Amino acid sequence: MCGIVGAVAERNITAILLEGLKRLEYRGYDSAGVALFSNAGVLERRRRSGKVSELEQALAGEPLLGRLGIAHTRWATHGAPCERNAHPHFSADELAVVHNGIIENHEILRERLKGLGYVFSSDTDTEVIVHLLHHKLKDTPDLAVALKAAVKELHGAYGLAVISAKQPDRLLAARSGSPLVIGLGLGENFLASDQLALRQVTDRFMYLEEGDIAEIRRESVQ
Repeated sequence: MCGIVGAVAERNITAILLEGLKRLEYRGYDSAGVALFSNAGVLERRRRSGKVSELEQALAGEPLLGRLGIAHTRWATHGAPCERNAHPHFSADELAVVHNGIIENHEILRERLKGLGYVFSSDTDTEVIVHLLHHKLKDTPDLAVALKAAVKELHGAYGLAVISAKQPDRLLAARSGSPLVIGLGLGENFLASDQLALRQVTDRFMYLEEGDIAEIRRESVQ
């Protein structure tokens, strides 16, 4: 079963995301990845098939530093367990998404998005979500409004975490049939698929209800 961790803070969050993934290893998984809005002002990611320890080694060799990020452990459903199918998935190097669940109409959406010029680099249903969201952002500049429009077209179950290089002060989440919990801190806030992933940083939690979309910033949650 897949796991999600996210954070927005005033400090570097790489270690927080990695520790969160380690605490979710009990669920079982075949790959892991992390994406951060780096201190260089761009979205960067590291992904590895295998254990979180392999991702940790990759980050030791090529560190990522940032204050906004998402991370994921994947159990393969669509596409083989390999690095290119590991989350997070990107669109145009400006959006990153991690996803728990299954999008039942992903094939129809994939063909439509290909017709709009999007190029897919994985076999996953999740990559459909990030390209669909990127397309919606062409009609509205606001990430929360675009996410609300995008999820209306998704059939199936999802727990989503989204970050944008163009809106680097916010972490967006959406829930339908797949649990998500927000962890509340002081000048920092967190997201996960299980509160166990966040026990290292907080003991205050809010659970997303079915159909909720959440906007998480350092100083507020809406």
